[in-house]
Amino acid sequence: MDKPRADRFHTKTTALMGGIGIMISFIIVSTLIEILPIWWSVPVTLGVLISVSFLFRDKKVSSYIASTLTVVTAIGSILFVYGTEALEHKALWLYSGSLIIFFTGAYDDKSKAMEPKVKLFFQLLASSIAIFIVGSVSFLPPVLSHLFTFFWIIGVINALNLVDNMNGLSPGSAAISSLAFGVLSIIYFHNEQVALISLVLAAVLFGFLPNNYPNARIFMGDSGSMFLGYMLSMIGVMQSWTVTTSIDISIITPILLLAYPIFDVTFVTINRIRSGRPIYVGGKDHSSHLLVKFGLSPAKAVLLFYCLSIITAVISYYINTLNLGYAGTACTIILSTFCLIGYTLTKLHDKEYMPSKADDTEESTNENVEVITVPSQRKPLKKAR
Repeated sequence: MDKPRADRFHTKTTALMGGIGIMISFIIVSTLIEILPIWWSVPVTLGVLISVSFLFRDKKVSSYIASTLTVVTAIGSILFVYGTEALEHKALWLYSGSLIIFFTGAYDDKSKAMEPKVKLFFQLLASSIAIFIVGSVSFLPPVLSHLFTFFWIIGVINALNLVDNMNGLSPGSAAISSLAFGVLSIIYFHNEQVALISLVLAAVLFGFLPNNYPNARIFMGDSGSMFLGYMLSMIGVMQSWTVTTSIDISIITPILLLAYPIFDVTFVTINRIRSGRPIYVGGKDHSSHLLVKFGLSPAKAVLLFYCLSIITAVISYYINTLNLGYAGTACTIILSTFCLIGYTLTKLHDKEYMPSKADDTEESTNENVEVITVPSQRKPLKKAR
């Protein structure tokens, strides 16, 4: 359960770890449409259920052992079945890496005290599997391509995690992005496997969304948001960044489809640095929170960002058919829109989180003033008869 806190937006205790439902559903549906083989899915699904069952009952050691065995089973079965051809089955390695991210988020949800460096370690571990087996960008030299892909995956994982700050915001935005990735993979990039993975993820998220928006009965937690960030980042890499060897307009497609999470994490990072607060500490200073302070209801604030995500997805659809000049104009419009929103919301942010000069002057004046207490000279009142 996630209880209300000063740095969180929700006001009632809510069931956490809805990411379990997202993960299990994603594996089951992927198996039904034959993205995953059943000999891989059955032991992995059982391993996930056993691990979280131990976790719910506070049997941490047993849960750690079960989750480790689940990941080892997932990877070992690929090597055992395919042998020397194991590295060619990229979807299985992608799903195996997502297990590491899922378990990391689940343990963070349970403890609520996992150190950032521990989370970063497992993010790097899962990213290594993705980059060196599934694939990295191909439009940069080898070393730079790996570094860029590392930053991209970890950045998107944490962006989706940070955006999960209001009912429906992260899963809804991710669902729209997944759907757009799937459509573009079919129409422009002709990548059937990426299209199927994207559409399955979108379907699962649209199924989860009624439980989370507008009134949340369950949160997906870090187990869900970090998993989504990992999958969406790699879908972007597999869709267009590994199929092009030259820099063209298709390179910006993944960035456009994940424009809102990228915008929010950039907005929060800049303003927290400006106000002298730690970047990794939660707070009510996200763009969604500030829109509520601007006057919108939480549901309408989330709907606004849904609309922005849909608009950027539609522009991404057309931008791949335009010449460089028109495409550049469209990108400039999108960038200008987010900059305008950021500038407007920064003013609201500064009123609450940035100390004003008047306050500084008053504090310095109070420090230099000596307060003298004068005894009261009034005579006591006569007692009434």
